[in-house]
This record gives sequence, C-alpha cells and structure tokens, in this order.
Amino acid sequence: MHVLVVGATGYIGSRLVGRLLAAGDRVRVLARSPDRVLVHPWADEVEVVPGDVRDTGAVRRACGGTDAVVHLVHAMDGPGYAERDREAAHVLADAAASAGVRRIVYLGGLQPDEDTGRVSGHLSSRREVGDILLAGSVPAVVLRAGIIVGTGSASFEMIRHLTEVAMGGPLVLPLPDRLWNRIQPIAVDDVLHTIDGCLRLPDEVDRAFDIGGPDVLTYRSLMSEYAAEAGLRRPLPLPVPLSAPRLTARAVAALTPVDRALAQPLVESMRHELVCDPADLAALDELIGSLPGGPTPYRTAVRRALDGVGAAGPGPADPPGSGPAEWTSTDGYDVDAPAQAVWAVIETLGGEHGWYTVPGVSTLTGFLDVLAGGQLPRRHPDGPPRLLAGEPLDRWVIESVEPGERLVLRAAAPLPGVARLELRVRATGRLTSRYEQTVRFRPRGLAGRLAWLAVYPGQRFVFAVMARTLTGVAHTRYQRQLRSPIRR
Repeated sequence: MHVLVVGATGYIGSRLVGRLLAAGDRVRVLARSPDRVLVHPWADEVEVVPGDVRDTGAVRRACGGTDAVVHLVHAMDGPGYAERDREAAHVLADAAASAGVRRIVYLGGLQPDEDTGRVSGHLSSRREVGDILLAGSVPAVVLRAGIIVGTGSASFEMIRHLTEVAMGGPLVLPLPDRLWNRIQPIAVDDVLHTIDGCLRLPDEVDRAFDIGGPDVLTYRSLMSEYAAEAGLRRPLPLPVPLSAPRLTARAVAALTPVDRALAQPLVESMRHELVCDPADLAALDELIGSLPGGPTPYRTAVRRALDGVGAAGPGPADPPGSGPAEWTSTDGYDVDAPAQAVWAVIETLGGEHGWYTVPGVSTLTGFLDVLAGGQLPRRHPDGPPRLLAGEPLDRWVIESVEPGERLVLRAAAPLPGVARLELRVRATGRLTSRYEQTVRFRPRGLAGRLAWLAVYPGQRFVFAVMARTLTGVAHTRYQRQLRSPIRR
C-alpha cells in the first residue's frame, strides 16, 4: 500500500511512519519544513513532498498516486487554529477525491455527550474536521481518542509533570474539581495499531469510531496511578470548586514543559467527561482485531513510557521537556592542548587539589549545600583521588569513567532530586581538543524544582568558572611541558 502521512513529524506521525515502513508499505510525507524529516531514522526511506497542509497544489501533488491518507494535523498553536484546521480539512478532502485516493484516516478527539453543555473549542475543532472528511467523497474513518499515553504526548506529559510536582508536596493536595471527571486513556501502541488496521478497511466503512483503552478513570486517578507506577507518594486529594482554565493553563505552563498555547485548550477539555461508546469499541475490534493480549491497561502504558519501551519511549522530534523533568546546563571550550593533557587535569579534581572554581567554593559546596537545605559534611577519598566507578570524590560519587574521555559524577548528598556532573574531552586535532562540562539535575517534586531555581544563578557562575579555569590550567601545563628540557 502507498500511504501519504500528513503530519509525519508530529508525535503520532513520527511513530506511525516507522510502523508502516516495517509492514512493507510505501510512505510519502507532506512536510512544511522538510528539514524536520531529517532527524528521524526513517528519513531516507520516505518520499518527501514540501508544502503546507492548506496549499492546494502541494496537497494534490502529495495525494497523487497514493492509496490512502492519514491526516494527523492539529494546529492548536495559538489563536485561529480552528480556522486553519478547517481549511486544511477541506483542501485534503478535495485533493484526495481528485487523486482517486481510496481511504482517509483521521485521528481526532473523544467527544462529550451532547447534553453536557458547551463543548470546548479544542474538541469542537476536532469534531468539525472529522465531519468535513466524512462529508467528502473518499471513504473516511475518523478515530476519536482521549489522552494518548506515551512519552512525547502533550496530554500525557502534562499528567506526568503535574504528578511529579504534586506528589512531592503536602499530604493533602487541593485539586480543581474538574479532575473528578472521567476519561478513557489509550496507549500509543494501541493507537498505531488502530490507524494501521483502518487503512486496510473495505471501502464501505465510512464512519467515526471512539477509541480507548480498557480503563475509565478520573483525571485525578490518572495522576494517582501514574504516581503508583513511578514510585511516588500519593497524597490525599481535596476537590476545590474552581473553574479558571486560563489561570490553570498558566499554572500548567509554569510547572510543566507544555506550552501555554497548548495547555489552555487541553485544560478546557478537562471540564468534559470523555468516555468511549462501547458499541464503537466492539465494532472496531470486530473489523480490525485487537493487539495480542488485548487493549493495553493504563498502568501498563505508563510503565512502558517510564521504561522508554518502543513507541511509548522518546522520539527524536518530541517536544522539549518530554520525558522526566531534567534541567541541564553545559559549558564548552576549545583547548590548545591535546585531549590527554585535559584529562590529566580532570584526574586531579577533588581533595587537596580542589575543583578549579571560585576561591572559597570548595568541592562546589555552595551548589550542593543549597540543594540539600543545609551545610553538608565534606567527604574525601582515602588517599589520593582515584577515578574508579563507585569511589567517593568529595561530595560526589564517581558513577562512570571512560579513561581519557568521560567522567560522570553523582551528588552523594540527600537532595530533593538527583544531580550529576559530566566532564567530557575529545580530540579535535593532534594537539587540540574540545572540553564539555554538563550539569544535570532531575528534581523530585515541587521542592526539587524550587531548590533548582534557587541555586541556578549561582551554580551557572560556579560551573562556568570551573570549566574555563580547568581548560586554562590544561593549556598552561601543556605549554610548560613543551618548554621544559627533554629528559633522557
């Protein structure tokens, strides 16, 4: 089968393309920015048609000669997204009909019952796009999904990061009462299986289906069950009668990597109960069958995401901040000295030699002391420092060593998170090298995030001085070595 994927560089599309190729399908992608295709492992196996989803000429060229189209474009990137999605749907419906495409598959959103009041703009737009495609002359399947569980999914990342912030807080957790509404999440693997199966349905199937996993949970339960899988403490939730989606979206944007423009429509949709029609699930299962072992339970899907397994794991083009929260800062310098000269300085770190940083900031104590909430006892190795995995190095523990190339230290202090310091050197020429020094902090709960914000300005200065001084020492020592008499 020859398949056009519109939205191939997005979350679902980037994973679907690999699945289709593995099944032996030919794949063409429509890309507004073709360079974004290059980061994917399947880049050399697909045909790329440059163009925007609202460009009639580009979409017609992309549809030409294909058997089926998967439409995965959801703008949701600011004001006017509904109008842009509507226009793109009309362009695709017309282009597919002109090109003789046999099937369109569209991934939209679950819809609330009609008697629940005004539907959020985000869900209304998804329903409108589906209606446009179903009204066209090309047989279409509209799949309506709720929260998709997997690393990189905006809704799942919102759940992940809010949970990790909240579950490190007080024993009683105030939550907006809309979090007691129900939702039927679905694993990303199940979504890909369903899209793939729907591409191969007979022409007479022309309708919408609700799709979801086996569990119907409240939004609060999504957080609680995530906490259980992640090994986090689960506080007692306290419902608060609060309906302020804009304010809530600001809070979500502040506490998670999800952009405010994306957070607001997602938060607005939480006021609805989004549960699948069981008749749809049964009909779809009859048509395409389910995955071996049946639909994926929510906690199994969460575990796959935490473990980075398959499609549930990270992808090369996932939005920034996908996956566990981790803040990093890197300093790098080109050095007029060979890599072994820089490594020789790295081997002297700690103990009486110090850390080549701000005078008085012994063993980077300012950074670790503030994170730990108090002054820590100093920890020195017995005798000269040794770069061996598991050995102490002042207030750090050596986590891994690649002699001459890379050293990774983990803070031994009881911190509200995990801090690592990575030092790496590589040769760039016979007598030149590149030194890179990276600090990573993975916070635990709200306390960890607040602690990092408190120390960030100071630690950036301290570590920048360390990187500059360490490379300067390496250069100076190497120059002295060149000028010293040759010993026979």
